[in-house]
This record gives sequence, structure tokens and C-alpha cells, in this order.
Amino acid sequence: MVILVSYIAFVSCAAKKGVVARKVYVTPGSRIIVIVNHSNNIKNVIMAQFMNKNFSVKAFNASDLYTIDDIYDIKDFKKVAYMQPLKNDEMISFEKAVENIYKLHIYNYELQKAEALTDMRTKYGAQFLVLMELKDWQKVSWARAIDLTNMEVVWVENYPAQYKDTLESIIDHFIVSMSGQK
Repeated sequence: MVILVSYIAFVSCAAKKGVVARKVYVTPGSRIIVIVNHSNNIKNVIMAQFMNKNFSVKAFNASDLYTIDDIYDIKDFKKVAYMQPLKNDEMISFEKAVENIYKLHIYNYELQKAEALTDMRTKYGAQFLVLMELKDWQKVSWARAIDLTNMEVVWVENYPAQYKDTLESIIDHFIVSMSGQK
């Protein structure tokens, strides 16, 4: 119990700590795709900040990565759809169908991720993928940059937002950090 409490205290302290690691700079002029989970008006502010700092921001939507067929393949559920109320022997079939669907998804995840990153590089001509999560003050915003030529993470940062921070100042902070520019 004491170890668990110590572990929780350690994680909470580390969670609000600023962290930066950089292998290469993502400099202005780079062709980037920025993915954030926010409303379109927030996305526009983020893209404008990058564009105003001379990054070439590629138009991209998460829906470009998949179709509805990739998410719901009716053939996978065919066995379940034909089953009557479950009996002991049918329960095994149901569990097997669910287990197979789960395994297909999990095992295929890495392949799908690699294909999506390759598509970003080849279809959209992007050099880097920038992922961001933006938080209000007293919470940690984070960002990562992935080099799409080798799928390597080249920059990461956790930034504990301050009271004075705005959306623009947080994005500018990340741009300065990843690009090495002032």
C-alpha cells in the first residue's frame, strides 16, 4: 500500500513537469501535417500560427485515413447475427468470434499505423506529422513530431501551461521548441 501511494505521488509530480527531447529540428519551410482533437475554429488558430511562422501546412483530415468499411466489416459480425439465444456450445462460438475480431484489430493496428503515416508522406508530401493536445492552465499540454521518412519520433514536449498562456502562446512555445527558432 505504501508503494502504491508513493507511485501515485511520483506519477502526479511527473505529470505536471515540463519535458523536452529533440533529435532534429523541424524548421520553418518544412511540410507538416498537424493533428489536434479540437473544434475547427481552434484548428484554424493552430494552423494560422504555423503558417505565420512559414511552415507549409498540408490539408489533412483524420477521415482521410479510413472509410466506414475499415471500421465496421459486416462479414466479421455475420456469425453473431445468425445466433439464436445463447446455449453453452453457442457461447463458445460467440466468444471465439469476438476474440477473433479483437485480435484482428490489435494485430492489424501497427500495420494500419505504418500505412497511414506512409500515406501522409506520399499522398500529401508531408515531411513531419505534428500531434498536439492542448490544455487549460495548470494542466499539461503536449506535442510530438514524427519524421515521416523513417517513422521516428524526433521531438516531444510536455508543457505545463501557465496562467498567462493563451492558445497562441502555447502554439508559439511549441513552434520555438521544435524549430529552434526564436
